[in-house]
Amino acid sequence: MMDQRERVRRYLLFLIGLAVNALGVAFISRAALGTSPLSSLAFVLSLSTPLTLGTYTVLFNTVFLIGEALVRRTFTLSQAIQLPFTVLFSGCIDLFMWLIPTQLNGPYPMKVLYLVVGCLLLSLGISFEVFGGVVMLPGEALVRAVSQRWNIPFHRVKVVFDSAITVLAALLALKVFGRLNGVKEGTVVAALVVGQLVKMYSRLLGPSMERFCTVGASHTV
Repeated sequence: MMDQRERVRRYLLFLIGLAVNALGVAFISRAALGTSPLSSLAFVLSLSTPLTLGTYTVLFNTVFLIGEALVRRTFTLSQAIQLPFTVLFSGCIDLFMWLIPTQLNGPYPMKVLYLVVGCLLLSLGISFEVFGGVVMLPGEALVRAVSQRWNIPFHRVKVVFDSAITVLAALLALKVFGRLNGVKEGTVVAALVVGQLVKMYSRLLGPSMERFCTVGASHTV
């Protein structure tokens, strides 16, 4: 078991990852080339209603949390704690969306720059959350629950999950706007590269992050 010092460091790393993750989502969204697959449905809804991307992120993650509880047929404290972290994550998204200017009418090279920065930040944030190893946000937690329940590799469930959300977002955009507002080439790029960037960060930063969490900590069984 981890001692108090290691637990604090792991939660600190997770919180940093949460903020960086939200910053990445905001940059990708403000590129006006779509957004990350997991946020795509919430983003399309935010473009077509007065509610913000962060508000829809809370609502959808609450649904994901309920889905996780149904799949696991139990609801524990470790699952319940996902909700306040989701609220914090969503608040960070709205804050960064407010701070970062949109490139909707900007030059295409600037859109691409925003997209690249967003993908780098999003994958770094996810890596920090994984390194922390204390909490998962409901979207990933639901994927993990399905993976464990039916013994399907996590990455396969993740691909199906993200793809389903993206398809729903595309259908909604076509119905509301008559075109793919909020689901564009940036969504495809994020789907293709973020996972690979997480692997890269894991190789480069994994040992250092583990030392940060455990150096000076005493472990008890």
